[in-house]
Amino acid sequence: MLVDMNSFVVTLRWICLLLIVLLLSGCTGRVMPPAPAELAQPLDVYLIDHGRHASLVLPREEGGMVRYSYGEWRWYVEGRRHFLAGAAAMLVPTASALGRGVHEDVTGPGDFSRLAPEGLVRTYPLQAEAARVRALQRRLDAHFEGEAEPVYSEEFGLHFVPHPRAYWAAHQSNLVVAGWLRQLEIDIQGIPWYSRWQIESPQDAR
Repeated sequence: MLVDMNSFVVTLRWICLLLIVLLLSGCTGRVMPPAPAELAQPLDVYLIDHGRHASLVLPREEGGMVRYSYGEWRWYVEGRRHFLAGAAAMLVPTASALGRGVHEDVTGPGDFSRLAPEGLVRTYPLQAEAARVRALQRRLDAHFEGEAEPVYSEEFGLHFVPHPRAYWAAHQSNLVVAGWLRQLEIDIQGIPWYSRWQIESPQDAR
């Protein structure tokens, strides 16, 4: 038992060191959407910063908005949020969850406080090609069409289902949201590990 505890302490120190390195490096995601002239059919999409994690809000074809969020299952669904559980989730791949919140009556950023009961720090409006937005929606919605019964969280205002890819330090919520943005051909440079975002035009990166 003593050996296991010593190993855990050593591992925990490496995690802390990794987090320090990431924080010192800035951990900022530079977000560069395509130029308006490059979009044949632009749609407004929204990157939502909640302080430590991020969500993506997309317009629905039927009207209203839909919010998607990714996280660790035990943290978001089971409410296990003590320090050791969080540290372990960073090191060892654990079960993950995909959250979705459909809001037919939310039409714009002025209403976003209603779709994020955990609070929001900032909303970043972006634009992407409509075909890519719809394709991403279909891919994310496909996870909710399986046999798993969605679990609703009143705290987050989201229905959660298991996600096939495990959660850990290299595949956590903000990095997943950055991946979704890349699928919309929105370029992300840097590592937004701590939900720090900087919106730039493509010309700014040159």
